[in-house]
Amino acid sequence: MNEKLLAFDIWGEYGYFRRGYTATSTVSYPFPSRTTIAGLVSSILGLERDSYHDIFSKENSKIGVNILNPIKKSRFNLNYINTKFGFFLCDINPKQGLRTQVQAEFLKDPKFRIYVSLNDSNLMGSLLELISNHKSVYTPYFGISECLTDFKLVEDGFLDVEKKIGENVDIDSVILKNESNIIIESNKKYGSIKSPGFMNSERVVNEYLEYYFEERGNSIKIDKGEYYRIGDDNVILF
Repeated sequence: MNEKLLAFDIWGEYGYFRRGYTATSTVSYPFPSRTTIAGLVSSILGLERDSYHDIFSKENSKIGVNILNPIKKSRFNLNYINTKFGFFLCDINPKQGLRTQVQAEFLKDPKFRIYVSLNDSNLMGSLLELISNHKSVYTPYFGISECLTDFKLVEDGFLDVEKKIGENVDIDSVILKNESNIIIESNKKYGSIKSPGFMNSERVVNEYLEYYFEERGNSIKIDKGEYYRIGDDNVILF
């Protein structure tokens, strides 16, 4: 892993990370997938669409995500064109272009801490400069362009990273399901999810990742395992 690592908080009023199990799915993931985070970082850097998948490959990057706000959900109706009668809005044919409404699940007040390490030192330097100055080349958003985000660097520069192995450790980030056994504690609300992890330049998912997470943003205790100490946080990077 590159010794340079950045952490930044990113938040918005709403988020919509649609689960791609089917073409018509309107259920949101509880937090952005690894591929979505790669897209967010790439939008800040100004990388062209589908040009960055090698940069965020398993060999060239490490990413972590910490849920900062409790996961809350709201439902809204989205207007789509009814493609049974055509793909364009049309006043001539009363049937063509009729709208259809689909109820979609949005996250309310989502906020996450994103940890990013890339092997490309030049990109890491650019990312630090942009986020430090609260700038981005393209506008980052949570899933769809209507869900705009704000962001802020956690500290002034690159963070110290210490790789550790421990027992009964409280982890602040989401946890890879196949690498750690969690210790169930009272008054915590746990969940598990599978989402896209790595994608090629043709937007085909090569690998899915499974996670444990705590829905209120609390830490999760693991019996033993490998983790990274980043600033004041214990983080699983993937």
